[in-house]
Amino acid sequence: MKIRYDFALEAFADFPDDAIEAPVPITAEHIDAMMQRLVECGVKRVSWEAYGDGHGGFFIPDHDSRWKNMAQTYQVLGQNTLGIAVEAAHRHGLEIYAYMKPYETGPAAIFPEGSYEGMVYGRLNLIGGRMTWVDTFVVDHPHLRIKRRSDDLPADIQSIPICSIKLRKRNDLPTRLTAEHIQIWASDLNFQYRELDIPFTVTESIEPCAQDVHDLFSDTLVSAKGDPQRVFTLSGFNLTDPYVLITTDFTDGTPDFDNTDLAMLSAYDSNGQEIPGVIASGIAIWFAEQVDFRNWGLVYDTGYNGQLINLDAPNLTGNKGIIAFARGRNEYLPGALCETEPEVQNFWFKCINDLLDTGVDGIDFREENHSTHTNHPLEYGFNEVVLEKCRERGQIDLPTISAVRGDAYTEFLAKAKKQINARGKLMRIHFQMDWYRPNPHRHRMLAYPMNLDFQWQRWINEDLTDEAVLRFYSLPFDSIFKDEVAREMITLCQSKNIPITVNRYINPDTLEDEYKQVRDDGRFAGFILYETASYLQIKPNGACEISVPTVRTLKDMD
Repeated sequence: MKIRYDFALEAFADFPDDAIEAPVPITAEHIDAMMQRLVECGVKRVSWEAYGDGHGGFFIPDHDSRWKNMAQTYQVLGQNTLGIAVEAAHRHGLEIYAYMKPYETGPAAIFPEGSYEGMVYGRLNLIGGRMTWVDTFVVDHPHLRIKRRSDDLPADIQSIPICSIKLRKRNDLPTRLTAEHIQIWASDLNFQYRELDIPFTVTESIEPCAQDVHDLFSDTLVSAKGDPQRVFTLSGFNLTDPYVLITTDFTDGTPDFDNTDLAMLSAYDSNGQEIPGVIASGIAIWFAEQVDFRNWGLVYDTGYNGQLINLDAPNLTGNKGIIAFARGRNEYLPGALCETEPEVQNFWFKCINDLLDTGVDGIDFREENHSTHTNHPLEYGFNEVVLEKCRERGQIDLPTISAVRGDAYTEFLAKAKKQINARGKLMRIHFQMDWYRPNPHRHRMLAYPMNLDFQWQRWINEDLTDEAVLRFYSLPFDSIFKDEVAREMITLCQSKNIPITVNRYINPDTLEDEYKQVRDDGRFAGFILYETASYLQIKPNGACEISVPTVRTLKDMD
């Protein structure tokens, strides 16, 4: 096997994004044109993400034109687009790697429980809805997903009546909100909520904030523990509805009752004990344009909650000015499989073999994914197989759980490398600057399985990868050169003679400068243009064009 050391421009294709954004179903002719355009831009290697390629693909909803276009693309191409991409790439003299995200086996795409889409396209139950766009293996083996702890929720949690609700403002400043403006709505199926015609009382108080509250994306401290907060307590009811929503009757004006959605609402039983639950506030990742509490439904436990919202914002759109609650927690993460389960590792090894059968030149591995989304990530990783291995080590606690799972994932990577190298191909691991650090940004928590020690130094020291990708999402570009974690990753890889390629989302305004800095640094083997949907445009006539001119100019810089 030959390891490259010359600097190379690469491209990454997250093919579902290409298909969703395309004006027509993508054909083999389009894929050939994509490869041709990449060659014209100076690209030497392509990484092509596999979503169930080789073993039946993912279930795909075709409820609107964009998703229908993706479904029709897979109908045209079959459920192994990677194989077609490999033929096209090799025809144009490109290397091509399969891009495997072991934990990406069911992105958290959820339709409301009572919606038409949920009934037709839903495959797995989650609180508030049914998940779609999921690997067939997960549908057939849902118990192999990463499991939540089971020792902290009342057995009858779904039937506990809600007898009071507290609404917390992030501070104690005056607000235009009064008892007369507050409305309570409810639903049996998280679909077409109805306003409840019931009497209730509202008391207003100033109470200390129970804990530090940060905004999810900015990481700004919204409220510090002990800070005074204005609190409205709603009581005088006995709500048994599965889904309860609070909103107001404001139709205009400047809203001022704000907090993060996770910190704004809490529900209590008849004894004043808080009821564990999940929330929705109109925020969603997939199908966000459909969210509407009056005419459709909401998405609970998105992983994107924790953002500032205004309860008294006008709610005409049905996705703002609301906060909703459902009892309990999801028993499993949406679609991510538990690495410690032997059946899961066997499935992953089969996937690797299927990918190699397409003729790829290597396989990329990345743990970052969309299948672990939850607002409560620290509560997961408690599969019985994990707990049993913890017992063998003498204790069950989070450090032991993390070690058990970390060892299992490292064992998988070691066996994967042997499997890949035995076929004469190369293996490459993504080293996540955002996550492999003592205090990662909180908004990255949704993208990784928690309570798992990613033993990245061990992967390098034990020669578990042929090449490395330095990947980051939330950190600034210059972190490559200034960050201590990045420096350690680079130094360790250099000590083992492992080529390093840089990967992050392209920014057209800074692309040329970033490419030049990485190329001229001398420590890197390549630069990945991430991702093709951002700069390639599919045409109805089978052609493909470059939509970001700066991508084309990179070739002229060499």
